[in-house]
Amino acid sequence: MFSGRSQKTISVKNAKLHNLKNVSLEIPLNKFVVVVGPSGGGKTSLIYDILYKKSQGSTVDCDISVLPKMYALAQKITLPKNEKLSLGQYNLKTLKSLIKKISRGEVLIVDEPCAGFTAKESTEIVGMLKTAIKKKGISVIAIEHSREVICRADYVIEFGPGSGRNGGKVTFQGDLKKFKKSSGITAKYVFLNKVEKLNYRRNPNSKAIKSQRQFVEISKIKKHNLNNYNVKFPLSSLICISGKSGSGKTVLLKFIYGVLYKGKNAWQIREKSNTYQSISGKENVRRTYFIEQVPIGRNPRSNLVTYLNIWHNLRALFVDTKEAKKNNFTISDFLINRLNKDVLSIKYKKKNIRQVLGLTVDEAIELFSKSAIITRKLKFLQEVGLGYVTLGQQTGTLSGGEAQRVRLAQVLSKKLSDRCVYLLDVPTRGLHLSDIPIILKVFQKIIDKNNTIMVADNKAEMINNSDYLIKL
Repeated sequence: MFSGRSQKTISVKNAKLHNLKNVSLEIPLNKFVVVVGPSGGGKTSLIYDILYKKSQGSTVDCDISVLPKMYALAQKITLPKNEKLSLGQYNLKTLKSLIKKISRGEVLIVDEPCAGFTAKESTEIVGMLKTAIKKKGISVIAIEHSREVICRADYVIEFGPGSGRNGGKVTFQGDLKKFKKSSGITAKYVFLNKVEKLNYRRNPNSKAIKSQRQFVEISKIKKHNLNNYNVKFPLSSLICISGKSGSGKTVLLKFIYGVLYKGKNAWQIREKSNTYQSISGKENVRRTYFIEQVPIGRNPRSNLVTYLNIWHNLRALFVDTKEAKKNNFTISDFLINRLNKDVLSIKYKKKNIRQVLGLTVDEAIELFSKSAIITRKLKFLQEVGLGYVTLGQQTGTLSGGEAQRVRLAQVLSKKLSDRCVYLLDVPTRGLHLSDIPIILKVFQKIIDKNNTIMVADNKAEMINNSDYLIKL
């Protein structure tokens, strides 16, 4: 149930959607409210799936007496076709246009408004939002992981304490002064600078040690806003490209991918020779992989096991049981939309296939320990910190930070060779600060096997833990 109290707060009572566990809280109006917590902790479920959708007239299992008019702005992760602005510039332009449109008494919900921006740019964006609150009389609710944003909040709401089944509760609500003294995981990482500089130890193999002395050098790049630009970077290292919005980070990242690409349909992807003068060191690179931030699981029925291509393997285990053979069941009988009573009577280690889909990744790895192909792919999800998600979770319900890590796990699930270059655009987008050490550990494993990782990112935690910095 929702109710407004003299237009000063929005009161939420007993919200239960997704992983929310009877959440009740007060959200103050005319303030800069920042909603924080681990990826998958319940932030978006409450703020967007309940609060915003209810304001738009969607049927939500709750009662509401007063709810101001709301606008919600999600960060674009891919640019519209033929858009000439950078992704950051495009998102900022959209935000400015919406602020002009919104009127006194209305509420603006923004999801990671400072994703991909420098610390200075983030401070300016927060200043713009707080000015709008003061001068226009609006309210702003920001779902955010950025230190620069959290440190300027008027009011903080934290979800957690963990993710998935381990989240869905409000672990803190109050002003910034009280939040600084709180014991939650977000305050610890924001105010103690816990991942500003990690003890980022490497254990490179002999080939990686040798490869670290090899460089790729490209001269006189002419691509969009890069004019006669020269770039040089070492292999078997973590390289970070940083710079303000529109400086050419993504352009450079995609250019390097194209100029080094040697795989299938190379003629479509490879950079034309007239976009640069010369390149050296290309012979030391075997393959390149660009991990794009595109939506995952466009099919409504897509879930983790179908996305990772292990659904067939899971069904095969059930078909191979004595009971399934006795009933002449085939793979096609074990479809998500055809799980009848007879099919559900078939058990693998005392669990039917529907119960298996309800297992977490951690639980499934233990159950399927004898299936190398299933456990190998699931362990990559575990390594990127997603051991808590269930196998049957629809990909469309994953948080931004979870989806980001599923993409990474999918790429890693392919056989890891050496002399590869992995390129990622803003890999920290959607990640809680506590997730960054986990991602860096995965990067370290890849690099130590004689591979290179290049990221375009402005997060201090990524910049300060990289081996080599390219600043635009």
